[in-house]
Amino acid sequence: MAATAAACQALWLRNLIRDLMKEEAQNVKLLVDNESAIALIKNPVNHKRSKHIDTKYYFIRECVEREQVSVEHVRGDKQKADGFTKALPRVKFEEMRSLIGVKNVNIQGENVG
Repeated sequence: MAATAAACQALWLRNLIRDLMKEEAQNVKLLVDNESAIALIKNPVNHKRSKHIDTKYYFIRECVEREQVSVEHVRGDKQKADGFTKALPRVKFEEMRSLIGVKNVNIQGENVG
């Protein structure tokens, strides 16, 4: 589950920021586009399909229980992380670029490079 790796990295960054800024850090909010993964994270009941999941994936469940991490669903076409992890067609790339707030800057008349 990619959400587990993301939670580990986000918590590390949160703790780093807390140490540098000397103030309490906010909760980490993960936006996940897989509803089955969210169900496994939020519901600690053992499911038939989940009984063979590696124990390292229970880390994110514990983080949610401790209220260090919150998990929310986001539609796949609105998943901002896809712009960093997948090769996208130009139109989709531009859409993802605008989702994260990056603007195309064209400087007219200047020779750049």
